[in-house]
Amino acid sequence: MKTHEMRLNDIYFDQIKSGKKDIEYRLNDEKRKKIKIGDHIIFYKRPEEKETITVKVVGLKTYHTLLEMYQDTFDRFLKDTFTSPEEVVKATTYYSAEEVEKYGCLAIFIQKIENEKSF
Repeated sequence: MKTHEMRLNDIYFDQIKSGKKDIEYRLNDEKRKKIKIGDHIIFYKRPEEKETITVKVVGLKTYHTLLEMYQDTFDRFLKDTFTSPEEVVKATTYYSAEEVEKYGCLAIFIQKIENEKSF
C-alpha cells in the first residue's frame, strides 16, 4: 500500500469531509497511474493546506474523455450540482483538451478513513 498526496479545493474537500463526495476526478497522468486500489490519499485543503483528510482508494476507472467519465458517474455524485454531464464538462476548466486527449481521465472511488487534521 502506498500513500499519495493531493491538493483539493475547499468545496470538494468539505464534501469528502461530510461524506457527500466519494469520487475524485483527475487526469490519468503519470502521477495518477501509480494509484492502486487499497492505497491511501492524503488530501490537503487549499489554499492554506493546513487541514488534511485521508481516504482509502476502493475503486478506479479510466475514461477517454471528461464527458464519458461524467456520464458514467453523474447520478452518483454530480446530479445534485449540475443539470447534465455536458454542463460538468463546461465547468471543468482546469484541464485542457490537449491534456485530456494525452492522458485520459480517472475516477478514483474513495472511502474516508480518518477525520481531518489541522497543522
